[in-house]
Amino acid sequence: MKGIYKYVTQLANAQRRLIDRLAKERAYSGTQGKVIHYLFEHRDKTVYQKDIERDFGMRPATATELIKTLEKLELVRRIPGEKDARFKEIILTEKAENLQKSVSDDMEWLERCMMKGLSEEELAVWEKVTLKMMDNMREE
Repeated sequence: MKGIYKYVTQLANAQRRLIDRLAKERAYSGTQGKVIHYLFEHRDKTVYQKDIERDFGMRPATATELIKTLEKLELVRRIPGEKDARFKEIILTEKAENLQKSVSDDMEWLERCMMKGLSEEELAVWEKVTLKMMDNMREE
C-alpha cells in the first residue's frame, strides 16, 4: 500500500474537525478539551508540560502556547513542583472541574464515533500497527 501518510493525515484532520465541531458549543477548543480530559484522567499523578508533550506528540512551543491559553481561560494553573520548583505542575482549576462531565462526554462520544463498526480484533491490529509506525518514525 502506498501513500499511507495521506490516510494518516486524513484521519488526524477528520478527528480534529469532528472534535472542533463539537467544541463550538463549549468554552474550550477540541485540543484544549483533550488536554483537560487528560488532566482529569491523570489527576492522581503530578503532570508537567513534558508529560503533555510526550503523550500528545507536541513540540514544547506548541504545548507552552496551549497551556498559556488554558491559563488565560482559567482552566488550569501552573504551580511549582514539590520536588523541584523549576518544574511547574499543571493542575485543573475549579472552573475546569465544573466542565468534567461535558469534557468526558465529548471524549467518550469521539471514541464511540471513531470506533463504530470496528471489532476488538480490528482495533487491536490498528493499535499494534500505529505503535509500530510511531516507533519507525522515532528511529529515523
